Amino acid sequence: MRSLILGIATVAALGTRVDAQIGRPREQPRQRSAWMGLAVGLMQLSDVQDGTTGSDWLFGNAVQYRVSLETPIQSGTTIGVTGSFARVPLTYRSNSVAGPTGCVFSCDADATVTQLAATLHAGGGSIIGFHQVIEISIGANGYSGFRARASGARLPPTKLDADFMAGIGYGFGYSLSPDMHITLVQEGSITLHQRTGVAAGENTMGRQYITRLGVRFGL
Repeated sequence: MRSLILGIATVAALGTRVDAQIGRPREQPRQRSAWMGLAVGLMQLSDVQDGTTGSDWLFGNAVQYRVSLETPIQSGTTIGVTGSFARVPLTYRSNSVAGPTGCVFSCDADATVTQLAATLHAGGGSIIGFHQVIEISIGANGYSGFRARASGARLPPTKLDADFMAGIGYGFGYSLSPDMHITLVQEGSITLHQRTGVAAGENTMGRQYITRLGVRFGL
């Protein structure tokens, strides 16, 4: 009888412990106050006809470097600011016979292309593994630092020339941990250049395509 009573008491105690563990609320994933992203990509730009300087910019491809700082608005979705930089080779072609100093009619040159944009990022979360990524950006695209390769002479425009820019990107990511994601995104953007000095029938809309590999850190 004593052994039976001890056995019943032991089973009841174990059952109470199991019930307590089952009823205990699950620990919620830690909320990140911010996300930081670093990326490098291959950038392709369409040509630009600039009526202000009377020149055409025939861009080649280049490597773009990008940094972002974002804040979460819900799980897997953030909004923030992104900035990028690229030193892009181009053929600088002047529409005048003489051309600017250091670049007679046409020459090889380099220019700096920067972007500053507000960005919405959707994709990722606390689950380890693959996920889809969607990014929407609206901001400004800037051209500056034009220099002829052979002579090193500065070419117009000598000040930052900024255009409206809007882009959308789609790709995939892999969550190594809740605080670290790797992403591969293909982004397409449009830009609107000023119409000053450009014929009415000319198209001032440009296009940019970027294939970008990046890493994101939760802070």
